[in-house]
Amino acid sequence: MKKILSVLLLIFVMPLSACGGVKYEFIDGFLYADGKEATGTFEFILNGYKTRAKYVNGLANGLFERYYPNGSILIKNEVKDGIVSKIEVYYKSGETLAIITDSKYMKLFNKDGSLVESYDADKNETILYQENENPFIFSTGVDSTTYNDENNEILPKVENGKEVDSNIITKNLGNGLSEVIMDDEVIAKFDDNIGSLIHFYSTGEPMITANATTSETQIFSKNGSILYKSKGNDITIYNKDGKPIHEIREGVLIFYNEDGDEIIMNSYKVEDIKKID
Repeated sequence: MKKILSVLLLIFVMPLSACGGVKYEFIDGFLYADGKEATGTFEFILNGYKTRAKYVNGLANGLFERYYPNGSILIKNEVKDGIVSKIEVYYKSGETLAIITDSKYMKLFNKDGSLVESYDADKNETILYQENENPFIFSTGVDSTTYNDENNEILPKVENGKEVDSNIITKNLGNGLSEVIMDDEVIAKFDDNIGSLIHFYSTGEPMITANATTSETQIFSKNGSILYKSKGNDITIYNKDGKPIHEIREGVLIFYNEDGDEIIMNSYKVEDIKKID
């Protein structure tokens, strides 16, 4: 359903800053002081947020931390020789919003600590969770399984892009309309006239809607709040309150805190560099 983008750390040429007559600049991931690779602990403004990081011979090493205006931690990176091994993103009130490890594994959380989504690049595995933390959509590449809120499988498994459940019956209603029936229950409806699909929960509420014309797919919780939306290559994941929490927009990795503020991960603007140790 999604891929974690590589999160790069200060790879562009950055604005210059002077402190005590020393000129600091970031170039290709290195911090320079008067043209020499810098060592020490530095503070600067990154994308409008106060940031503190330690550099050794021009490369970030150790913790690389960004802070909200209220002083609480916003993002904590673990870095060695300029390579980010772990990223933790936080809500303003201190709870963990997301954890990304080695740019291959991600867990996304509601404020109460419950899982929203997990991703494992090694297994090519994505899991989208219901409010009770039971798996809702479990996918590995083109294979997927969908569950209802009681964690009972209600839609057929998909393997190699094809449904494999033998209990599925497709009923043609005419005029481009059809129904998918499983265990005597209508689990989906198609409208070939507009290229639309609706999957239902066992109790009748819409679960998944897809429209081939607009290339848009939406997934809903049983109470009607949206959990997931994709259109083309853009993807948005929502928390249990139906508010955006994570987004990939035109290749840019974005998280949202509880106030709806964007936390942009792979876009950088650095100002006011100061050495503090």
